[in-house]
Amino acid sequence: MDKTESVLRKIERIAIASFKNAVRLHEDAILLFKNDRIPSALQMSALSIEEIGKYFMYEDVWWHNRTGGTWSIEDIQRFLRGVYSHTSKQSWFASQVHYGPFFVSKPLLRVLETGELENIKQKATYVGMPRKGKNIDFDKRLTSPKQTSRRRAEDFITMVNDYIIELAVGTRKGFYILDISEIDIWLAELETERHFLELWPLRGKATKKRLEGMRKHDDDIER
Repeated sequence: MDKTESVLRKIERIAIASFKNAVRLHEDAILLFKNDRIPSALQMSALSIEEIGKYFMYEDVWWHNRTGGTWSIEDIQRFLRGVYSHTSKQSWFASQVHYGPFFVSKPLLRVLETGELENIKQKATYVGMPRKGKNIDFDKRLTSPKQTSRRRAEDFITMVNDYIIELAVGTRKGFYILDISEIDIWLAELETERHFLELWPLRGKATKKRLEGMRKHDDDIER
């Protein structure tokens, strides 16, 4: 096995682990929310979004090199530098609307594209003061994770849960396909959809409408 093939196999494993970790973070966010640990719930929800974005970055490398592309190790290294950037991972999550078939809710897309997600995550994690340029703005009030809105955390968890459910239904019905087969097969299982429906009963209005439309397609796609 040459070096590039070894790296690609490792990239596939990292992609799978990233998606599974995103699911774990999302489930932890729900557990924290139910135990009134609201700032940490919001933080975990934001991190789950970033891990899904990281999955798509690794998936993209894997896909290009399994469909005729021949990237060098240096090419792969340059591309994957973004996995260490929070904003890059957030952008990759959002890019699924523009360059892929997957749906991202408009409120979630807005905080991703404006960079507001990073600010929300920081405020849910750290005590501090706002900055003015490179300096601390002592004229402003102290910020604390305790100020995190319960409604905002609930909305974030709902948006992520809606995304996973729609991805699961869409994959099973043939609207979506993920290039890493292990994740594609897991999403297509009916039990995956049922798990997240039971885990978090709240659903956005737009998601309900889209799910209803996809479920009208009776035949599940065989894998």
